[in-house]
Amino acid sequence: MLTRMGLSNARIGGHSARSMMFLEMHTLVNGMPLAVNKDDFARVIVEENVLEKPTLSSRNKSLRHLTELYGLDSSRALFRVLWALSHADLEALPQLCLVGAYARDPQFRHSFELIRTLRPGEVLERSAMEQHLENGFPGRFSPATKESMARNVNTSWTVGGHLTGKAKKIRRLPEPRPLSTAYALFVGYLTGLRGERLLDSAFADLVAANRPSLQAALSLAAARGLFSLKQAAGIVEFDFAPLLTSEEQAYLDEPH
Repeated sequence: MLTRMGLSNARIGGHSARSMMFLEMHTLVNGMPLAVNKDDFARVIVEENVLEKPTLSSRNKSLRHLTELYGLDSSRALFRVLWALSHADLEALPQLCLVGAYARDPQFRHSFELIRTLRPGEVLERSAMEQHLENGFPGRFSPATKESMARNVNTSWTVGGHLTGKAKKIRRLPEPRPLSTAYALFVGYLTGLRGERLLDSAFADLVAANRPSLQAALSLAAARGLFSLKQAAGIVEFDFAPLLTSEEQAYLDEPH
């Protein structure tokens, strides 16, 4: 099951309550070492209040929402690789968070279907996102929840480089960074995508506006040893073994 890799099968994702909490993740990456476990996050967020929340209740809520969004479990590939790459390139963190939240939040994934249809410079009305969420999850959410969720997902798409503006959201195209591009395709690989299907996937569109910029970022990431890429006779082959444990690789190689 994909949950073994850190993906989520929850019916309702973290964007029902918050955006992807980029500022909180930035604080955690800045203030915590590479080697962490789940208990470390509980200690730092709740006991030490590294996020500077005003009450114990708000600290616990932050821990819960961050766990919904990212898992916060270094024993799972999805979060472990996000955490490692964010320490290697903090400027890639917005896109890393975007990909990680996309992998775990069904409403956020659905919202990308609308984002992808927008042309650069086109305005996104919040009401359009609310209707899109209703179409994808009919009758699931109250009007107030849909309004809040639309605001949250639009905020995350803004932080992640797909929208710009505050009150007025305008479509823009993302600019790939090597490490976040590698992570996006790595997560697509965890879901079972291979070869050209990875390059043409929504995971690629999360971080790059077109194939040339995607390929350029992937070449730089491959040069850093994050994965290997072979292309011959029209066949594309990714090997993400450097990012996986032997047990994870064996599991992914099994038929499911």
